[in-house]
Amino acid sequence: MDSVLFGRLPCGAMEQRLVKNVHVFVRRKNGLVSEKAQELALLLEKKGLRVTLIAEGEGGVGDSVPDLAFVVGGDGTFLAACHLYAPLRVPLLGVDMGGLGFLAEVSVEEMEQATDQIVSGAFTLEERMMAHCRVVHEDGKEEEDFALNDVVIYRGPFAQMIRLSTYIDGEFLASFPADGLIVATPTGSSAYSLSAGGPVVFPGLELFIVTPICAHTLYARSIVLPSSSCIQVVLESLKEGTMVTLDGQRGYALRKGERIMVHRSPFSAVLVRLLPERPFYALLRNKLSWGMDIRKRVEQEC
Repeated sequence: MDSVLFGRLPCGAMEQRLVKNVHVFVRRKNGLVSEKAQELALLLEKKGLRVTLIAEGEGGVGDSVPDLAFVVGGDGTFLAACHLYAPLRVPLLGVDMGGLGFLAEVSVEEMEQATDQIVSGAFTLEERMMAHCRVVHEDGKEEEDFALNDVVIYRGPFAQMIRLSTYIDGEFLASFPADGLIVATPTGSSAYSLSAGGPVVFPGLELFIVTPICAHTLYARSIVLPSSSCIQVVLESLKEGTMVTLDGQRGYALRKGERIMVHRSPFSAVLVRLLPERPFYALLRNKLSWGMDIRKRVEQEC
């Protein structure tokens, strides 16, 4: 069987490689998700590809880095896969079995068609900027992590505001009395940041969005910053349970005086886009009901 060539990234940032070895990633090996993952693996094997099933928490990627990884599940599964594969520059194709599926490229019903397109080379690759986070603790110890969607500082389980002093490239911006603060990438603009009142940003752009969460002040609005910015947030409150979380999946406890530094990650996530590519604005309409006039529905019901 002929090998399959990757499509090139728009900027030529990734060389062409042969698709021979693929992973099928799931968060857990049980239930309907596991069944569909097994079904997908069989489809790929029949097309002559070497396939490995990978479940979150069962080690890394194994002995060999795959040429491409299929991600079966919802957005949470995709974010977990990104944490594993993005540093290795492995392209990801999401197969949606979740509630929203904003990051997925195809539905589970389109799974077989997607495998045909991968084999025929009818796809391109898209880079997505990621955020790097460094947590500096009061004892001098540091923790580092990265995120595709967002870095969130949150007050924790207690219904009390925290105060967060925010600096951009060393310059003081503001001190926010709030439930927390979101630093989102363009990909994350349609996630938690959107719920907190932040703008929707085209995912191919390179920038940060800083959005306070339920701030107790009238001046608290989202601010859009260049991707070269370094955002520093200092916790000024003594509130037990305050944390910084990355993509809503990994968390680090914070104490008063500790700092969070966010800047652009040195590597990007690589997403597979099948041809013809689905417009981003169609995704907004389909997933978020963008532009839907609820008055028409009410009139029809009456």
